[in-house]
Amino acid sequence: MHMSTLCTRLAVVSMLVCLQVSASTRVNKSAEFVATDEWQVIAEGQAIPKGLHVRINLQTGLKEAKLLDPSERDTALQPQSSENKSGSGSTNDHLSIEYKADLIEESVRKVKEHRSYAELRKAYKDFQKNFRTDAEVVVQLIEEYRNFSKTPLDIELKPKLNILENLGYMLHQIDNALVFIDSGGLDDVLLPIVVNDTNTALKVSAMRVLGALAGNNPKAQIKVFERNFGSHLAQIMMSSTNSAEISTALHAFGALLRKFPLAQHRVLSTSGTQALIGLLRSADIELRNKAKVVTLIGDLVLEKRHVLDEGKEEALAQYVLLEFESWLQSNGYCAALEAVLSKDYVHMLDQADVVEQFIDALQTTESLCKPLWSQSPTLRHALLTVRNRFAHSQDEYRLEVSQALSALCERFYDKFGHTEL
Repeated sequence: MHMSTLCTRLAVVSMLVCLQVSASTRVNKSAEFVATDEWQVIAEGQAIPKGLHVRINLQTGLKEAKLLDPSERDTALQPQSSENKSGSGSTNDHLSIEYKADLIEESVRKVKEHRSYAELRKAYKDFQKNFRTDAEVVVQLIEEYRNFSKTPLDIELKPKLNILENLGYMLHQIDNALVFIDSGGLDDVLLPIVVNDTNTALKVSAMRVLGALAGNNPKAQIKVFERNFGSHLAQIMMSSTNSAEISTALHAFGALLRKFPLAQHRVLSTSGTQALIGLLRSADIELRNKAKVVTLIGDLVLEKRHVLDEGKEEALAQYVLLEFESWLQSNGYCAALEAVLSKDYVHMLDQADVVEQFIDALQTTESLCKPLWSQSPTLRHALLTVRNRFAHSQDEYRLEVSQALSALCERFYDKFGHTEL
């Protein structure tokens, strides 16, 4: 009797379980997602038709879906063909949410990454702590340079060059240049290198910084002039044969002198003009640097002429004692330029830009040197040779240079009736 009752109870329990499983199955199958034009929440594990727009609601974190807008239909995600083949028949009719697992995981990750206002505020404060103005960076670079040992060490060369390179970028700005000067940068960084250092790379970098600092910056020019940089640069130009060193010295020299008549008078009346003419005479100086020399000379000559033409009394008073053209003549400028063109014209045949620089110098100082140049057969031969070579070029720039040479030759030599012209 007891055994019979037990068996009866087990049969009833088994039947109830089967009915619950069957009911559950019917619920899952019947709970099909019906999409509309509005966002609807997707139940956990619920299958959805393919071709819907699915998202994670960033406020609730729930999965939602709706019908695609017409503009979105072309970009709708579709299940891969290989997945369709491997799945069951129901997979072909419905697109399970699992097909977009990567998309959902990415969306959830982005939700978690959303930081609170307090976190953003803290991050901003951290940024402010690490933020430095240009002036602060300039001061820090000076301090870093001061911390190097007084005795040159090979291990310190690269860090020093890095500091000078950073300063070269920053000191083009007038305010940064003045901060550098006021913080002792001229005295503690540049002056010791330009005057005493024997490392060419350091000197080149320091003079590049000096040129950046003084260019179009009158206040900086005055400070550079007061520390006698003009004479130091002139000495480098007279003693060095290194191309990079000469080039950067010329750059810094020009940045100091341009639009600064007092510096022009003090520097050019002593060693400055001699240094420039010495570069023209030297056989060890490359042609391109000589072109930079005559360009600087021409710029300074034209600068005074423009001031005289404008007739402004204040400017005239500053330039009246400046006798640069006389100093050029007394130092042999005309003969030096004639010798450069007569000897090096062959090297100019492939350097049209260099030829143009020399043409500009010849035109600017023509009134100063024409008596000598017009009587020079070697100069005439050099100019005509370059002109004829460029006249047969297909390059428009070379043709323009050739025309400028023709006009110059006509002014110098036409009265002698040279048929070659």
